[in-house]
Amino acid sequence: MKEIKNVVILGGGTAGWLAAYILSDFFYSNKLNTNVKIIESSKIPTIGVGEGTTSIFYEFLKKYNLDESDFLKETKATLKFGIVHKDWKELGYTYYGPIDDPQLIAPKNKPENFEYLKAYAVAAGRPVSEIHLHTMLMQNKKVPYTFKNNNLELISPFYYAYHFDNSQVASYLNKRSKNIEIIDDIYTSSTQNADGTITSLCFESGLELDVDLVIDCSGFKKLIIGDVFKTKWISYQDNLPVNRAMPFFLDIKEENYINYTLAWAQKYGWMWQIPTQERIGAGYVYCDQFISPDQAQEEIEKVLGHKIEPRRDIKFNSGRLEKYWVKNCLAIGLSSGFLEPLEATSIHSTLIQIILFATEYLKKEMDFNNEELISNFNNRIGRQFDDFKTFLNMHYVSKRRDSKFWQYVADECISEETKKFISLWQDELPSLDHFDDYLSGLPHVQSQLYYPVVDGLGLLSKESAREQMSKYDLRSTSRKYYNDFSDKFNEIIKDSLTHSQFINLSVNS
Repeated sequence: MKEIKNVVILGGGTAGWLAAYILSDFFYSNKLNTNVKIIESSKIPTIGVGEGTTSIFYEFLKKYNLDESDFLKETKATLKFGIVHKDWKELGYTYYGPIDDPQLIAPKNKPENFEYLKAYAVAAGRPVSEIHLHTMLMQNKKVPYTFKNNNLELISPFYYAYHFDNSQVASYLNKRSKNIEIIDDIYTSSTQNADGTITSLCFESGLELDVDLVIDCSGFKKLIIGDVFKTKWISYQDNLPVNRAMPFFLDIKEENYINYTLAWAQKYGWMWQIPTQERIGAGYVYCDQFISPDQAQEEIEKVLGHKIEPRRDIKFNSGRLEKYWVKNCLAIGLSSGFLEPLEATSIHSTLIQIILFATEYLKKEMDFNNEELISNFNNRIGRQFDDFKTFLNMHYVSKRRDSKFWQYVADECISEETKKFISLWQDELPSLDHFDDYLSGLPHVQSQLYYPVVDGLGLLSKESAREQMSKYDLRSTSRKYYNDFSDKFNEIIKDSLTHSQFINLSVNS
């Protein structure tokens, strides 16, 4: 058993700072005299891109008593209530992907995992997203806050998420950090003992740090988990066909901020647009098997109707590591895996990885040769990535055939797991029963996320929905609560501030 006295996080950025907060909180809460150091070199610039989160980031701010107004002011963040998917099913068709779930606050009925509000929508031929408060907020560019007695008051039962520039978030967390030592240096090498455990990290300045636990947050470089431990990479390229990203900025021209991520399918991939307070972080994610970077830029400029200035062009390979925890090294964030930047999977999976490690595996003393324990963690995180891959792959089940890319997607890219879900959900609607809780209750891809997507793509059966509603005798109950929620949410919309009003009140208070 090895007592954990020195923890070094290699790499700042969002992943590194999230890890630093969660780990330092663990050691402080358990009254352990453990040093947490983060290596963040000022010589390595952070390329800020527009990034979206899931609602787990809202919970992170609350847990660590980070004031939301302060966060919005310093990071220029905006609120996010979901994703608008444009031209994915077919050209000219848009569907909403809200991140709230009205079924969570609906009265329970048997069977408990039958999501009758969504089933009612499918049976009636209505969009599932219609009964979501967050869809109404996105359509009206509002946030569920009122301003009374000189205070902002939340009037929604649901959490929301954020849009921000990732470099500004890392800087914000740096300024607010406690019990974390920051070292400005560049890693050069490491030393290991006979069993392969990392004993120290060496740096450009000549500094050598003793380590008991290393958190590899070095991004695509994978300086420890890849270079030292030679961990195998499992590619998802067969099912997630895009492999290049061209980020750029757009000016904000509207008087009121949008409160959603726009995911706009193009002829050879898709474009994201993420609003912050100062600009829109945008980018084209495409497949270079069919077009070059110059052609990609030309395509986007034609769609937008004006020139853009690409900040860089990044080539990537969607996939994950075979192992995330090797000996006394844990890789999180981009060091552990990368899926195309759709549905805010990156920051969400980073938080889940480090929260799971800290709550179920991290101890005062650890045996880094306990392969059974380490394999258990690795299998759970591997499955998380695999499930995200299937979820993202589902987005590509499209009617589009207007380019060689979309023809290739239809012929070659749809996975067997995706096809199994499509087949299953023709006979019965998505249910929590179709997903295992292998992350001990931590939020992950389940029916809540799938419903708006598979419904928006036209993959659910109205006839099956009606059969299930009849089987469980829930038609009248569903109609009642559907209408009740609709009325309640419309009242919230009437009382809600616009997104711009909320931002102005938050940052100027």
